[in-house]
Amino acid sequence: MPHEYDRAGLLYAALLTAVLCGPSLCRAQEGINTADRDKVNLRRTVTVEVVERTKGAVVNVSTTKLINRRLSPFGADPFWQQFDFGDVQRIPANSLGSGIIIHKDGYVVTNNHVIDRARQITVELVDGRKLPAALISADADADLAVLKIADDKPLPTIELGDSSDLMIGEPVIAVGNPLGYSHSVSTGIVSALHRDLKDAHDKVMLADLIQTDAAINPGNSGGPLQNAYGQVIGINTAIRSDAQNIGFSIPINRLLNLIPELMNPAQAIKVDVPLRLAEHRILNPPATIECQVETMEKPAGADQKNQPPGRIIKSINGEHPANLVDAYAILLRAKAGQTMEVVFQDNKREKIVPQAVAPPDAIVQAKKRLGLTIEPLTPMLAEKYRLTAEDGMFVSAVDRDGVGAKAGLQAGDIIVQLGRYRVSSLSDFAALLQHLPDKGHVRMGVIRGEQVGVGTLDLQ
Repeated sequence: MPHEYDRAGLLYAALLTAVLCGPSLCRAQEGINTADRDKVNLRRTVTVEVVERTKGAVVNVSTTKLINRRLSPFGADPFWQQFDFGDVQRIPANSLGSGIIIHKDGYVVTNNHVIDRARQITVELVDGRKLPAALISADADADLAVLKIADDKPLPTIELGDSSDLMIGEPVIAVGNPLGYSHSVSTGIVSALHRDLKDAHDKVMLADLIQTDAAINPGNSGGPLQNAYGQVIGINTAIRSDAQNIGFSIPINRLLNLIPELMNPAQAIKVDVPLRLAEHRILNPPATIECQVETMEKPAGADQKNQPPGRIIKSINGEHPANLVDAYAILLRAKAGQTMEVVFQDNKREKIVPQAVAPPDAIVQAKKRLGLTIEPLTPMLAEKYRLTAEDGMFVSAVDRDGVGAKAGLQAGDIIVQLGRYRVSSLSDFAALLQHLPDKGHVRMGVIRGEQVGVGTLDLQ
């Protein structure tokens, strides 16, 4: 009589054979016709179908930045590299990341850290085409950014899912550009929810993240974490360098909540559209999402429970927005002074007239008091004018008889100091401008080309 353990082993072997062989192969072993074997393609898994359907909307994001490198007089000797000998030189460096196309007009979402301080941004499509990208907006705290690329035809997009009902253990798919290997795919599960990512000092850098064991490596940042239906439920953002199979994604609902800010026409195209929108979402498990775009203002009597908080939008300028991203993409086509018509669900119509955004007061005062037309210097603006500096106030024009002209300022100069204080941003300049005396002399630091100089503003 077989031993108890032998019986268990035989049972396990039988079960394993049944699972691995599958019904058609097992029937074949019994002499049954094998024609049915090809009716079901066991290789075409959910992952294969999702990747084939959505890969066109996953892009590679590459950037060029300037970094500081110390030139050691002792060459590449590793012993001397640990000491701070030699001059510091700014050299170009390339970085790689991933992104997703969220609208056919060419709006791309990625991580802020992928494009931070970038002088050039290039987006590579799945067909190998490389398109220059403009930075629309970025949120460093949320580590999200929106780019814009242009093509002569509508671009493929990917559906944004919902991260409010994720289940620990449900399958996920990560696609991206890890270590430069384009459109790499990995699979895993949702390992945990509501994770916080902390730095070496135990400070929370990103909160409430999705943890996954899908392989996420440098270069995956900004790419999608998708569910089994191909919907994006997270934006891959980080890995634990001291652990294996632990990656993190920003829940997609955080992006959706930030769309009114990230795609705000007043910030992106300097056109103020008097319409603030939100999205009312109805989830129908397992993966159907009904979206209603609505205004953020509540209509009279709309405080009933489970009712949308605003007036539901039917169309904007004749276009019917499918979701919040679609609605803001329509608003981003607005032109200052050109009337737009909004039709609500009750068929009531309203005319709105976008207006050009007034420049900040500091820019107005710089023109009025100093005779200077200025704008904050950014890495991308520096690249446009082939400047090495990336901070300060860029002088684009100088009034002939203004205070700035008398101080010797020229178009193309960069103001980096007023009085005793450094000027790095518009907020710095605005604060210092408020404290300028009505009369007197004010010291000013200026970068012109490769030279740094000091001048004096003679205020009268």
